[in-house]
Amino acid sequence: MDAIFDGSLGGGTLALLILCLLVALGFEFVNGFHDTANAVATVIYTNSLPATRAVVLSGICNFLGVFVGGIAVAM
Repeated sequence: MDAIFDGSLGGGTLALLILCLLVALGFEFVNGFHDTANAVATVIYTNSLPATRAVVLSGICNFLGVFVGGIAVAM
């Protein structure tokens, strides 16, 4: 991390690092909203919950899953 802050990292390398981080964040964003759609499709299709309530509930549960479970699965 010191190389980023002390200026020894070249401009091209820093630009590539930032580009890679932006691509990774974009991928995770797209993957996240597709997962939410897959998770609530059955509930909405069967009219068990209104669409808005299903999406809000899915978002809350996804956040709580990450918050409570942590990154143990990724390790």
